[in-house]
Amino acid sequence: MRVAVVIAAVAALLGATLTPGWVVRHAEVRAPQPVVIVKIKYKVEVVTRLARLQSDLAIGPGTFDAEIDFEDGTITGVLWLPPAYGYFVVFGFVPTTSRVDLIPAGEGAGRIQDGQVKINVKVFVKLGEVAVDRQPLDVGQTCQTAEPASIDLEGPFGLDRMVLKGVYPIPSFGGCQGRERLDPLMTGLVSGPGNTIEVTLTALPSTP
Repeated sequence: MRVAVVIAAVAALLGATLTPGWVVRHAEVRAPQPVVIVKIKYKVEVVTRLARLQSDLAIGPGTFDAEIDFEDGTITGVLWLPPAYGYFVVFGFVPTTSRVDLIPAGEGAGRIQDGQVKINVKVFVKLGEVAVDRQPLDVGQTCQTAEPASIDLEGPFGLDRMVLKGVYPIPSFGGCQGRERLDPLMTGLVSGPGNTIEVTLTALPSTP
């Protein structure tokens, strides 16, 4: 009887099904299933060089809430970046300052393969608080690219830290309407191909 009781106790711990009379029908031990989906919040720091203005713009720190599926190698996430304030020299001699917002258009999405990560993010480039030679230039409240800039980023994958780089075009601007329509001016000054970008992602400590 004592042996039967011990067998029953062990079987109960293992999740076994018992038949009447303390006979173990089957004890199945299942190995722990590997975790294939990981959620990580990254700190994001951006440096982009605006080709038309020949100037660097530093943005951040922001955040990227990533979800990584190691079964199919996909990575998705929500990007947030704070506004940045840039100093530019227009036409080679006119000092200009502006607030620049990169506004995400949906989630970033990409894939991890062979130790590399490739991810695409789409952002509207919005301008505000523009001043030319310290004189305010009224561009209105809705001065931004008419469509999102599509940015392809690539670099070595890492859970703790990644440095991703890319080259992207800035689309033409719309909605730059203050005292006068300034869409053509903003497009001529800022829009165009060949803008480089470097994004550093550093994993933040997880919260309980």
